[in-house]
Amino acid sequence: MKQLLLSVGLFLSFGTIAQTTIYQENFESGNSFSMNSATLGGASGSNGQNEWLVNNAYTGGTSTLVCLGFPFSYTVNNTQTQPAGISGSPTSNYMHIVSDEAVSSGILCSSFSAADGTCFLAESNFTQMTTPVSTVGYSGVEFSFWWVCGGGPSIFGEVYYSTDGGTNWVQITAPISQFNNQSNWVQQTITNAAFDNQASLMFGFRFVNNVSSSAVDPGFSIDDVLITGNTASNSITTNLVSTTGWCEGDTANLTVDFTATGSYNAGNVFSAEISDNAGAFTAPIVIGTLSSTTSGSQSISATVPGTLSAGTGYRVRVVASDPVTTGTDNGSDLSVYALPTVSQSSLLDVCVNGGAVNLVSGSPSGGTYSGVGVSGGMFDPSVAGLGTHSIDYTITSGNGCSNTATETITVLDAPTVTFAALNDVCTADAAFALSGGSPAGGTYTGTGVTGGMFDPSVAGVGTHTISYSYTDGNGCDGSATQTITVDNCASLLSLEESSLVIYPNPAKESFTIKANDKLQEVSLVDASGRVIKTYAPSSTYSVNGLAPGVYSVVIYLENNSVRSSLVIE
Repeated sequence: MKQLLLSVGLFLSFGTIAQTTIYQENFESGNSFSMNSATLGGASGSNGQNEWLVNNAYTGGTSTLVCLGFPFSYTVNNTQTQPAGISGSPTSNYMHIVSDEAVSSGILCSSFSAADGTCFLAESNFTQMTTPVSTVGYSGVEFSFWWVCGGGPSIFGEVYYSTDGGTNWVQITAPISQFNNQSNWVQQTITNAAFDNQASLMFGFRFVNNVSSSAVDPGFSIDDVLITGNTASNSITTNLVSTTGWCEGDTANLTVDFTATGSYNAGNVFSAEISDNAGAFTAPIVIGTLSSTTSGSQSISATVPGTLSAGTGYRVRVVASDPVTTGTDNGSDLSVYALPTVSQSSLLDVCVNGGAVNLVSGSPSGGTYSGVGVSGGMFDPSVAGLGTHSIDYTITSGNGCSNTATETITVLDAPTVTFAALNDVCTADAAFALSGGSPAGGTYTGTGVTGGMFDPSVAGVGTHTISYSYTDGNGCDGSATQTITVDNCASLLSLEESSLVIYPNPAKESFTIKANDKLQEVSLVDASGRVIKTYAPSSTYSVNGLAPGVYSVVIYLENNSVRSSLVIE
């Protein structure tokens, strides 16, 4: 048969403690506890087998429950009435565990359904103060309450405290860690240095109901909860600090002025602390210290780390270590200014000979570019030189905070381009294909050039510049130039005027030139306009090894130059 047990309330005497009352709850005119919370795995009243309840019920009763389809009778014992030390005794309101099974049968005194692993499973139930209290400026803080709990070897009550408003909880294990085996109401007082000078102190009670073969009335019950403390005679007033704002990521040097009153022991250290960006000192950061035992006006040289996030609600306070004394904050907000958001688009590669480019990818507008080869927002690849360079774009906000976005730009080399020298030609020569540009695949341009062909008659007499341009796979350009001279050479009719004769024509091995004028030089040109051989003045000119065909002989005389055709067989 499943046994149901009852939990009874705890009691505190508010008039027997000489300390200053910081908080009290006797459950007579309301309830400042949040009961049946999920803290520490607690079950809610609607989902569990037991729950926390506040009432003044002390009478037990008998009823029947059904488990595994079978009815079982059970008896809930009366809850122990309260002694005279508890306010409103002997049957005042109290906070206690109650069995949902018993409540369904109208039995409302302290009880619990003991876990047997079959009909009732192991669970825990948590209740905690709804609002944290501050013990700043108090020492020797005591937490006291009246309690009663029968329980069993695996069924007991626990007490917890939190110094961060209920985010994290610490179990109190001294002088008692498990509250059970107590059939009469007793008062428990707990002192712990961790309770002193806390801005957000809370306490909670947990009923642990593990599987057990033994369970005894009553269950965990609480009444007259009291927090007291000694008001410290020492005090610290934190005054204004020297700096009210700085940029995110920067360290800030502050002078923290404060005024201390009272007496401080040897080894005391005054510490300047900074809050979070909402002004809370739940997890303050120490930014400076001063070893001192004196009272009066003093200063701490402090350094704020660059790890603080942006915010406008920071505060600074000064605390003492011996005796522990927490000062007021500085009274006004400090700001950590957010850095401006800066971006810069990826920069395209450029050619070393491509000319300066305008840098316009930074956002928001109005920033400044810097880096090798950068001047006035322009990047000059010829100044930067070959390779990859970093380009910084910096924005400064109205608060004086700067942020930088960095991108890289690569300067590529231009291709090496060459162009072979061109021989002079006559206006009467046929158009010929230009060649000799390297690397292959480039483009020829210039006067008289069309589609890679040079036409002397189009170019006309004079010296002309022919360019050869080549673009590589990176899009970088290179070029080379040569000059070509077009002469107004004499025609074949001038041969007689010059008394000049070429024979034999056709020639097989050599040919001879006779002229009245003195010969300076002779050139043999093929059909494409390319000079095949150049001869010094001689009696005969060899053509051995040349392919058969029609060639031009350019004859440079002392006072003239003429051209004639020569057939080589």
